[in-house]
Formats: sequence, structure tokens, C-alpha cells
Amino acid sequence: MDAVVVCGLGRFGLQVVEALRGCGCPVTVVSDADTPPERIDRAEAAGARIVRGDFRTHTVRREAGIARARAVVLTTASDVANLEAALEIRGEAPAVRVVMRHSQPRLARRFEADFGIAAALAPADLAAPAFVEAALAAPAASVPAPSGGRPVVIPRRPVRTEFLAIPLLLAAIYAAAIVVFKVSMGLTWIDATYFATTIVTTVGFGDINLHQAPAWLKLFGAGLMFAGVLLIAITASLLAVFVLTGTSDHLRNELRARRLRNHVVVCGLGSLGTAVARDLHDRGTPVVVVDPEADDELHRETNPRCPVIVGDATRPVILHRAGIERARALVACTDNDALNLEIGLTAQSVAETIRRDRQLRLPPPRLRAPTAPPLPPPSPADPPAGGGGEPLASPPASGDPASTSAARARAPSTKRRPTLSARRR
Repeated sequence: MDAVVVCGLGRFGLQVVEALRGCGCPVTVVSDADTPPERIDRAEAAGARIVRGDFRTHTVRREAGIARARAVVLTTASDVANLEAALEIRGEAPAVRVVMRHSQPRLARRFEADFGIAAALAPADLAAPAFVEAALAAPAASVPAPSGGRPVVIPRRPVRTEFLAIPLLLAAIYAAAIVVFKVSMGLTWIDATYFATTIVTTVGFGDINLHQAPAWLKLFGAGLMFAGVLLIAITASLLAVFVLTGTSDHLRNELRARRLRNHVVVCGLGSLGTAVARDLHDRGTPVVVVDPEADDELHRETNPRCPVIVGDATRPVILHRAGIERARALVACTDNDALNLEIGLTAQSVAETIRRDRQLRLPPPRLRAPTAPPLPPPSPADPPAGGGGEPLASPPASGDPASTSAARARAPSTKRRPTLSARRR
């Protein structure tokens, strides 16, 4: 049986290798010198043949036997490297199936139609439905909250005094000027208000003036002009800072999140987090996204659909702003497993501080990553590719990108890959 060549031995590539070996397919791995030794050891323990070098070079691909391979799976995180190698492999061996990892699923159909690539898959979009199903699954039975724990203290949002003091000072001066002009000049309340406004804003139409007023009132009017100009300028600058620095957008997003109930909090606005938020929104589920450094492009793509809270999801105050105590679920999908665990535990602590009936819920076993079956015993003769007999493997588990990629690599088909919307349906 011809081997399946897997280019790249990252975490995703290692899952593809183990899934293929678990189905009995011979695998050749092309890995560079930067691959951690433990991944090489795991691939070799699974029975894969290792070829060291850059898969973008012709000599390394020839050593890996790509020309006679059953399929080639490009699993690196670099879209450019995967596409470059896929085009070169298509030129060298047109009969070999090429399955490519690419972060832009909207280009998959173009790759398949224009370049003859068998499938261009985005792991984030393949894994997103599993996260969504786990988030929307019925909650497990409530477990009593542990007693004696230290409650989480959620501080109030600090208020910048200048945003309140300066407008209040301007309003106080304006009100005092109205009273002074009414009492000293015998004006009505409407006329006193009108005159104070013309002085504070330095408009001064001249219909009411201080020409015949006593000296102290003229000095008061002059000081009121300077104070009005200064305070109006400061107020305008604070308003510009409030808008231009994004503070207004942050407050608007927090107000939107405060009105939500029974929503899902998604922590991490990477490719997976964006796909999860998009799928949840398409299903009609309210979503709040938390990300410490929301990229401009991702922020613009996600923000019209749901509020984006900018901050560290391990801080209780940030999760409180996202409404974690009113949420139905939290999806931690950063690229750091330890950080995801910390986010989940912090979220549970915050929820228990306000509502003690909310417990941290793990996905049910059917949604966890499937374990590879044991290697089958070697058979006397392998069936020919595409021939009759038993299939090489059972269908992959839904939502598992490694199994899905492996199945596409080892099961040639003349049917076109369904579009992303069809897979979600």
C-alpha cells in the first residue's frame, strides 16, 4: 500500500499522523529541524517513517516518495508554505491527491477548481461545530458548590474624576452666572439664561450687555468668558479622547453585553474563536467575545455580530463585564491549554460568587477527542487502492479536524467537497 505523506509535525500534524496510523495506513512524515523531539518520538512510536528536511524543497519531497504516494497532507500553520508546496506537488505528481491546511475557507473552492487540490481545510472551521455543540448541550446536573471557599471580589469600574468634575464645574459656573445676572440686573430666568449662555460661549449678540453694570459685575462677566472658553475647550478634548481612544466602543460593548441573558462567552478571538462565534451567531445564540488584544481585522469582523470585551479573561472583572454570571456556557479556545483551564476555573469562581448553582461543566464523552484504535495486525496482502473489500476506516468523528483530514487523504472520491455552509447544516 502506498504511504500517505504528512508534511509538518505540529500538534495538528501529529494528530493526523496518529489518526492515519490508527487506521492502518502507512505514513511518511516530513519534518524540519525545529520539530520538538517528543513529537518525533510519538510519530515514530505510532509507526511513521520520518524524513528530515524542508518539504518545500524538491530533494526532500523526492526522498519522501511523494511521486508514488497515495496522498499528501500539508498540515503546517503557514498558508503560504502549504500553498507553495501544494502547487509544486501538483506539477510534479498530478495523480497524487493533495489535502492542504488553509485558514481561509472561502478560498477552498477556488483552490479545488483552479489548481486541482483535493481539499483545502481550515482546522478552526472543522473544530468549531464541536465547540458549539458542547456549549449548547443540556447542562449536567447541578453539583452543590464547595463551602468554605474564598469568594471572588469583583471591583467596580474605576471612574475617571476629570470626566465628571469638569462638566460639573462648567454646569456650576453656568448656574451661578444665571442666578447672578437675574438678581443683579433684574432679568427674568429666561433672559438670564440667554445672557449667561452668550457670555460663556463668547457669542455676545449685544442685545443684553454689561455697559451700565457695576464694576464687580463687569469683572465677573470677564472672568466668566475666560472660564467658559477654558472649560469648553477641556470638555471638547476629553470628548475627543473618549471617542478616539476607543473608550466609547468599549463602554458600548459592555452595555450590549449587560443586556444579554443566557448567552455564550467565547474567550479568544483567534481563528477558532472567530469560527465559534460565527457559528453561534448563525444559530441565533447571543455571544460575547473576550480577547486581550482584539486584532483590528478580527474585531471589525466579529463586533457587528456580538459585543467584544477587550481584556484578560483570567481577570474576574473582565468576565463579569462579559456577563459570565448570566451566561449559559463559556468556550475557552485560546492556543494555550493551561490558560484555557485557568479561564474556566476563574469563570466558575465568578459565577459561584453571584449564583452558587452554576458549576463548571466538562463536555460529555461523545464530544471529547476520540482516541485512536489500536493498530490492526498486518495482513498478508493489502487491497488495491480504490478497490473492493472492507473500507480502510470508519467515518471520522464529527468535528475532529485531524480525523476529517485523514479520512479525506485516504479515501479518494470523485464527489466535490461540500461547502462550509453545507457541513454546518
